[in-house]
Amino acid sequence: MAQQGLLDDLPAYAQKHLHNAAILAEKQHRSIVFECQQIKKSTQQHGVKFYLLKGAAYVFCGNNTSWGRTCGDIDLLVDKSQINVVENTLLLHGWLADDIDDYDNAYYRNWAHEIPPLKHTGRGSVIDLHHNLVPVVSGRAPKIEHFTDNAIEYDGFFVLPPAAMTLHSIVHLFINEDFKHGLRDLNDIHLLFSEYNSEDFWHELDNLARKCGFTLELYLACRYSHRFFQTKIPCELASKLAQCHDNRLLNLLRDFIFSRVLNNKHPLYARWSNSLAVTMALVRGHYLKMPWPILIRHTVHKSYRMSVRLLLGKSFFTKEQNS
Repeated sequence: MAQQGLLDDLPAYAQKHLHNAAILAEKQHRSIVFECQQIKKSTQQHGVKFYLLKGAAYVFCGNNTSWGRTCGDIDLLVDKSQINVVENTLLLHGWLADDIDDYDNAYYRNWAHEIPPLKHTGRGSVIDLHHNLVPVVSGRAPKIEHFTDNAIEYDGFFVLPPAAMTLHSIVHLFINEDFKHGLRDLNDIHLLFSEYNSEDFWHELDNLARKCGFTLELYLACRYSHRFFQTKIPCELASKLAQCHDNRLLNLLRDFIFSRVLNNKHPLYARWSNSLAVTMALVRGHYLKMPWPILIRHTVHKSYRMSVRLLLGKSFFTKEQNS
């Protein structure tokens, strides 16, 4: 709104809130740069090549998506062969994982695309350390080189090239079960589409999506970015994606889900249909991340532990582990 000169048209109380939000975002951006410098300093003896993802990447490259963008944590990608040495080094410098049970730890180590989040004991910064972009157990984890090729360096860190950065944002949103920040993430995609809008960009994005098997996610991103933000999508690309994924019945179901989970989360806006859509998105997200046998096993295990905690208290499993 500031870029369009529209802030002065807002009521004073709204301007105050937006001004405070801008200050908070700028503070977070400075914190991200500082924390990344500390991470680099802590691990420099190992020669690790760090790729920044999502919010941290936007901040470092200074694209339009970074303007006013808040970030809850720092997403980093490293080669899988370096995960252990990076984790152990960060542990020595104060970034510790929360105490989680053996099952959750095994889930991260064997099935996920990242290790358990690491939180700094003094500053409270949180690192999500990835070795891929999609859970390995899903069977859809891409060859990471397809995304990291031609990465761009900023102050000793690397950022995925525009098409890869955009596709990762798309995959992160549409292969997921949690849409708490769905509207923000869809806006990220809209801004990336709009900023990098060129024939070469769209061609690279389409090719990368086809090479890695993410054309459905690209179709959904184009569909809902245009629906929510009137994003301009090239007709040729929209037509190609529609030929593969435009199904009237499925689109009715998709629209029911995504028009709600990507929309306003305010309690006054809540309806029974919103709760149903959230549940459907939750089931869909878990299904996309895990094959049925593992999903059933995972659901049974989590349901059992939740039931026991409700009946016997949160400390039941802690006592079991310490006995």
